[in-house]
Amino acid sequence: MITKFRVNNFKSLLNAEFRPVGLNLIIGPNNAGKTNLCSALRFLALTSEHSLDAAALMSTGERWNLTNVYVSAPSVIEMEIECSLRHENEDLHFNYSLSLDIKKTDIVGADTLSVKEERLAATGGRFNQTPLVKNTAGQTSMLHEEGFVQQRLNTPYHAQAKVAANATMLSQLFELENNPRAILFRNYLRSWAYYNLSPDALRLPDVAKDDGTLLHNGANLSRALYALHNEKPRLERKLIDFIKQVEPKLDLFSFLSPDPEHVHLFFEDDKEHRFSTKSISDGTLRFLAIAYVVLMSEQIATLTGFPPLTLIEEPENGLYIGQLKPLIQHIDPSGSSGQFIFTSHSPYFIDLFDNNLAGVHLVKRGSPSSILTQPNQDKISRLLGDMSLGELHFRELLA
Repeated sequence: MITKFRVNNFKSLLNAEFRPVGLNLIIGPNNAGKTNLCSALRFLALTSEHSLDAAALMSTGERWNLTNVYVSAPSVIEMEIECSLRHENEDLHFNYSLSLDIKKTDIVGADTLSVKEERLAATGGRFNQTPLVKNTAGQTSMLHEEGFVQQRLNTPYHAQAKVAANATMLSQLFELENNPRAILFRNYLRSWAYYNLSPDALRLPDVAKDDGTLLHNGANLSRALYALHNEKPRLERKLIDFIKQVEPKLDLFSFLSPDPEHVHLFFEDDKEHRFSTKSISDGTLRFLAIAYVVLMSEQIATLTGFPPLTLIEEPENGLYIGQLKPLIQHIDPSGSSGQFIFTSHSPYFIDLFDNNLAGVHLVKRGSPSSILTQPNQDKISRLLGDMSLGELHFRELLA
């Protein structure tokens, strides 16, 4: 589970430090930097699988204008995370840092990114801030982990290689048995997911060319549920039981796949009446997608042994907040079944965190940088007797 994220010179964020717990809520006014923080986390995760340019496009929609435009700092982006993961019977603490050079051009959208420095270190067992991966502008070294652990090598052996500088070393790792901890960390980053769900996208029957996981806007929901229907019917039944809180008449999902490129989703009641996604409200579809994400997070944690990180923007849109309450209460706040980060403007959704103040984070506008803070828990606990958490935020009393 990630315990610390530091980001410097990314969008509105300058040397910002974020310390999430198992269940988190990011609040603040519009254009304060909430989405920038989510984009930074998403960008870092994507660099473990894609080129830097592709990660920038996928996380922000552009590969230029990534740095804070209000400071004359060098064109360097810095990111660092700390997290704890378990490898077999070994508890490990990882520290990963990534520094990127940005080459500016006069052509809009033509900026290029390259790795300046990259370092992954582990602590636990024989490891004590031991570097597993080091990368300086494409010149890399990798520790022979198993030889180091088993003391088969007189001195720690580091394999040397030259790799492309427009991608991280993590994204170019091979699945080698000599480096299971570096691979574990890389796979953990790849398990991170970001969602900003669009009802129009959720209704699409198009089969996306992807790995089957739900896309960030929900565009392949029909395909994802079709896979669940065929491969995990018990989990599908659990999902349907969740959806009954919003749509009590739902009895089962049915599907029509007229060709390999399309899967049409239908809701059916116990009288075999069929309803297409065109007949289902925006809120119900968003609830369905969020419930799917929560349940799949638990599945991933069970299968991989580590809790994935999931970011969901403004889950309350189009939903009666009372229907989200049992879903949020279903999430284990310890993060053992998945670590969650939500953003919200709704005072009623914010109220759901009055017993989880450690997970509340406030982003405020600042000059030249967004300001990320955590409310004083003792102060807020005293005020909660008179006002709800959402009301305290509305009255700007959380700062």
